Amino acid sequence: MFYKKELLENMSQGARLRFIRVIENLELDDVAKYMGYSSNKSIREWENNSKSPDTTNLKRLAEIYGVSIDAIKKYDFVDPIDEIYYPMWLEEQYPYYQFQLPDRFKCSAYNLNVQNGINEWLKMGEKRENYEITDQEYLEWKLNFKLKINYISSNLKKKI
Repeated sequence: MFYKKELLENMSQGARLRFIRVIENLELDDVAKYMGYSSNKSIREWENNSKSPDTTNLKRLAEIYGVSIDAIKKYDFVDPIDEIYYPMWLEEQYPYYQFQLPDRFKCSAYNLNVQNGINEWLKMGEKRENYEITDQEYLEWKLNFKLKINYISSNLKKKI
């Protein structure tokens, strides 16, 4: 049996919301009903990027779709998780996308956290390529990824 999924149309928040809704086999009306709306207008506006869901609705969407809020929020790249999710989403848009983190990247706590998250993602990708996990399990892992924040002590900073 093959697992066929949608390709991500673009990197916008709306495209990511639509992508997840479709792979979860939900209709616009299903989501609207769960959210307590009488029509699917708001969901369509979010998916078309004419409006963005507020924090409360973003949390509800994450719950409905069974994903991390980090997977569906707008990215401002202030939080290290944004740096990790962006290439993960690129992989959905371009299925054979190969990501390499430059060696010079290890210079701050922020960058080390990003590097640790990227390395964790790359290990999961290897598991998928080696058929240790399915494509569906891999996607599910990505959509629920949580970054383990590591803080650097002043002693470690001196070594870097």
